[in-house]
Amino acid sequence: MVPTIIYWGSVLVLAVWLIWNVGFSIKYLISGERGNLWAFAFLNIFALIFGLLVVWAYGQNGFLEWALATDSSQVQQTAWLAINNWINVALIIIQFFLGRTKQAQPAK
Repeated sequence: MVPTIIYWGSVLVLAVWLIWNVGFSIKYLISGERGNLWAFAFLNIFALIFGLLVVWAYGQNGFLEWALATDSSQVQQTAWLAINNWINVALIIIQFFLGRTKQAQPAK
């Protein structure tokens, strides 16, 4: 039961982070604070790493058997985590390009 709680907790945390991230990215894009998008892109990299670690840990590689003494086939996995990871990749790229600001021109 513990692996299931960890899995679904991870999926829920990543989904909430994605909603929070998209909401604030839109807010900062509308208000013209594009530099903040780079900060969210940087934080999304950590969220993506966490999501990929969860995917790896619940794969058929024996990690759960070693760490929690249970088989990973006992945890009902869905595609929500993979979808979240792909959306995260797209957001990192979009936020990287939209977060660029124009350089200040030197005075002449």
